[in-house]
Amino acid sequence: MTKQTFIERLAVKSGITKEQSAVVVNTIEQHNLFSKEEKPEIISDIAQKLETNEQTAEKYFAEASQIVASEIKSQTVKYIAGTAVIVIAGIIVYRLKKKNRES
Repeated sequence: MTKQTFIERLAVKSGITKEQSAVVVNTIEQHNLFSKEEKPEIISDIAQKLETNEQTAEKYFAEASQIVASEIKSQTVKYIAGTAVIVIAGIIVYRLKKKNRES
């Protein structure tokens, strides 16, 4: 997922403008999204930069976190499926070669 796609998805999901979404994404990039210790600071930064309350900022943070988690899951599934295809292809090639040697 590109940064622009992330911004667009967050804007749609959160009902905010792309400019506001870009502020959220840029703020998150400055921190470790997966660090529980940094979560309050990220939310505070978002609230300050968008001039909104902490509850609203937390909603945007949660939406962004869900998008990232969804993307990670999607990429993991693609990786596993790709690996499975390679393994199956290897087994087929091995069996074909073995069969040809026996003939």
